[in-house]
Amino acid sequence: MFDFLKQLFNKQDRGLTFVIFDDQEPEPSNSYRFKPARLLYLFYGSLAVTALFVFVLLKFTPVSELFASQAEKNLREQAIAISEQVRMLQDSLQARDAQLNQMKRAISTGNDTVFSVDQAEQGVPNNDSKKNWEHESFYAVDTISDTVLLKNEIVFSDLFEKEPVFPTSYPLDGTLTRGFNPEKGHYGVDIATERGTPFKAMADGAVVNQNWSVNYGWILYIQHSGNMVSIYKHAEDLSKSIGDIVSKGDILGTAGNTGIMSSGPHLHVEIWKNGIPQNPNLYLIKS
Repeated sequence: MFDFLKQLFNKQDRGLTFVIFDDQEPEPSNSYRFKPARLLYLFYGSLAVTALFVFVLLKFTPVSELFASQAEKNLREQAIAISEQVRMLQDSLQARDAQLNQMKRAISTGNDTVFSVDQAEQGVPNNDSKKNWEHESFYAVDTISDTVLLKNEIVFSDLFEKEPVFPTSYPLDGTLTRGFNPEKGHYGVDIATERGTPFKAMADGAVVNQNWSVNYGWILYIQHSGNMVSIYKHAEDLSKSIGDIVSKGDILGTAGNTGIMSSGPHLHVEIWKNGIPQNPNLYLIKS
């Protein structure tokens, strides 16, 4: 077989006759005349047509989007896994630092360690440990529910005499793309919009927290009367700081595509009451 192919390549431009013999017939059954060069041209042409077809299929059909979306999904999952590992490592380091600080205070002051912890739980830390106690309490929180529970004195206080008026309009113009689904850890709604679209306060309140998260980008927490808190995530930037008093309709910042959990420009909105997540669709109407 190899010798036959070698002869074909050596005699590309010459005309050859291909004869088929039948073992039971003495005379040749069929014969075909061809040029090996034409077979090569046909082979190369088929490869070119196949390559062109694959290029058009990947360039102008949704097939390429399937490959791209899968690659993006895999990359996002890897980024989330890495961020979780970093968070757990940070928690371990913070817990270790807290234990070391308590040991240092006990050794340097001679105070009983358990007594110091009891003071911190009662909210009456001594002067030597006040700064460290506040630092440890703040960094011991990572989830939204823990943050709300940590600020019980704020959540269950009456900052304003007027109760929030609901239902009210959406904090920005956009399209609702994902609803309230606490079973899957989605404690709010997603409103898709253009990047840089300003969003507003849904009711009078005070900014009680503002931070940056790897998963959610810029986050803003606003305390309202009636033991209610509204939370805004994936912001491009924020125009309010902790301690600012805001009125209904005030600009709080602009929506963006920040955080590895973001799938596009949008604003994630949550409403909590008495430390329990509420369905924002029961409080908001599209204007």
